[in-house]
Amino acid sequence: MKSQTKIGFELVNYALLGLMALMMVFPFWNVLVMSFSTPHLVYEGQLLFWPKQWTTVAYNAVFQNRQFIQTFQNTVFITIVGTAVSMLLTTTLAYPLSKRTIKGTGVMLFIAFFTMLFNGGIIPSYLLVKELGMLNSLWSLIIPSALSVFNLMIMVSFFRSLPTELEESAKIDGCNDIGVLLRIVIPISLPVIATLTLFYAVSKWNMFFQAVMYNSDISKMTMQVLLRQILMQMTSDAVDAAMAGEVPKIGVTVKMAMIIIATVPILLIYPFLQKYFAKGAMIGSVKG
Repeated sequence: MKSQTKIGFELVNYALLGLMALMMVFPFWNVLVMSFSTPHLVYEGQLLFWPKQWTTVAYNAVFQNRQFIQTFQNTVFITIVGTAVSMLLTTTLAYPLSKRTIKGTGVMLFIAFFTMLFNGGIIPSYLLVKELGMLNSLWSLIIPSALSVFNLMIMVSFFRSLPTELEESAKIDGCNDIGVLLRIVIPISLPVIATLTLFYAVSKWNMFFQAVMYNSDISKMTMQVLLRQILMQMTSDAVDAAMAGEVPKIGVTVKMAMIIIATVPILLIYPFLQKYFAKGAMIGSVKG
């Protein structure tokens, strides 16, 4: 039987955690409600918890805008291709660096770690991208940020925690190093792979600074840049004229719809990776 003190503590604990959860969810819910409500009611501040005069006019205006469709396609391309390239480089580099028997791995890891502390800076990075001919190209948002040293360290740590007997038995059966990586290491490394895939995907989806610095071509704009333009640079009246001027005050709901559209796709990835994410996020925190 639980004591009354313990029961009281648990009730207070659950109440506080529930209140904190509501405080975190409410802003997102409020934006969602406003995006599906009649624009003039949102403009007049008549909404709080539930939509009034439910409508999808804001989403229709967004999806009918050619600039949004182009930026959405650019962002999806960067996220999918960029994440695939990043995971390929991270996995193939982390596997050999995880082998202490290979000479020079310590030096290579130190060089990689050094770049986390010191880097060339913004101007040298821009000049490098320019000399490589990647300005105003989507590849400028993929190649320069293809490898995260932090994620590399996480994967190296995970690979080093794997039993060496598995690899030795695979080599006895005739596998070479590539076969061991593809058939043994990667299948049992799904927790860390799923975790780092999520890290890379979120980073690529939310890429903003590099998109502003490397691309001046409107056709290569990303969704986060377009969202900033709508939220910061354009007034509601300007959005009304640009998106769907026949609907009064539609600008305010278009902004909310853009926030939802920019947020929901990346949130949909979490349920598919959740069973791996909890284990992968704890890598290196507890030694058994």
